[in-house]
Amino acid sequence: MFSGEIMNTWIDSLQAFFPGLQVLNGDIDDAICLHAFYYAIWKRFGALPERYNWQLKAPDVLFYPLRPELVESTYLLYQATKNPFYLHVGMDILQSLEKNAKVRCGYATLHHVVEKSKEDRMESFFLSETCKYLYLLFDENNPLHQSDNKYIFTTEGHVVPIDKRFREKQWNDLSPCEEGVLAEPEPNNQLPPSNISNCNRIPEERRYALPLKSVYMRQIDHMVGLF
Repeated sequence: MFSGEIMNTWIDSLQAFFPGLQVLNGDIDDAICLHAFYYAIWKRFGALPERYNWQLKAPDVLFYPLRPELVESTYLLYQATKNPFYLHVGMDILQSLEKNAKVRCGYATLHHVVEKSKEDRMESFFLSETCKYLYLLFDENNPLHQSDNKYIFTTEGHVVPIDKRFREKQWNDLSPCEEGVLAEPEPNNQLPPSNISNCNRIPEERRYALPLKSVYMRQIDHMVGLF
């Protein structure tokens, strides 16, 4: 953190939530780049290994317990860009789950992402998060998408309303102070802040192209050993 020294050469599947967090912060371009890296790993294995060594181009920990983080980031990127590429990603993830994890009475944790062997368990977050984000990705007319950002997801995928007090700057109601200590800013005509995620911030010509130039996509694929 303080020196920038590399401590290890692996990433884990939980970190795939970070592109979604970047979206919520308005860092769309950075989110697109990081998401492409995790998706390349998914394309190689049909799942995200719990830990992947990017220097060795191989998994360090081989199981995949049906985690939702990549799907969550895919959903948030689609909501921010409306680029159909992310619908393709969602379909690819869905088809991989159907092919590799579906069993007679549910979906099973992959014990080994290369051999596709399974464990006799299905984590609860698969239903409450992975399936939820996949459903919402394809449900364009869901009321959540018409709510004008009045709701937010917790880290466990629960939908909670954002209290009106926190969507409007009613500082005097929240934190009364002496007169003149906090001055109300003058109204202006500036654009909305960058952390408001909506497709209107993405130029029309970028909404229906690859989110990254194909040469960069190939470089990322090569980084994870796809070819």
